[in-house]
Amino acid sequence: MTPNYPPPPNGAASGWRWKPVDIAVLAIAFIVWWPAGLAVLAWKIWNDRQPVPTDLGDVLQTTLARLQAGFDSLVGSFGQPAAPSRGGPPQPTGNAAFDAHVRAEWARMEAERRALDEEIEAFRRHLATERSDDREVYERFKAGRTGGV
Repeated sequence: MTPNYPPPPNGAASGWRWKPVDIAVLAIAFIVWWPAGLAVLAWKIWNDRQPVPTDLGDVLQTTLARLQAGFDSLVGSFGQPAAPSRGGPPQPTGNAAFDAHVRAEWARMEAERRALDEEIEAFRRHLATERSDDREVYERFKAGRTGGV
């Protein structure tokens, strides 16, 4: 007994259901990388023999929509801070002992951060004086060479 398949959606007889998008994707796949072209061809032949074939255009639209959603999610994740920033301590949790611990640790880390910022600024000032000294040494060297030649 032969299974009773629904008629193809495009009105064609059973078998090949090729549309322009199918041919375009197949050609592009072969141009880009021949194994991809073979994979598209094999999928299309297999898909056309299924009781309810999936349209390649629908598959491409669904895939592109999923890729776009994933990309949007990835890009959006870069704008989200992973932890509270320097704006202030985190919101209270409701547990007084834990909140006191968090405040104490926050104050300690802020003091360390301020000390590190001061150390960075002092080092930058030191580099500025060293660079100015380097410039003076170079200027003396240059004056000595041009005067002697």
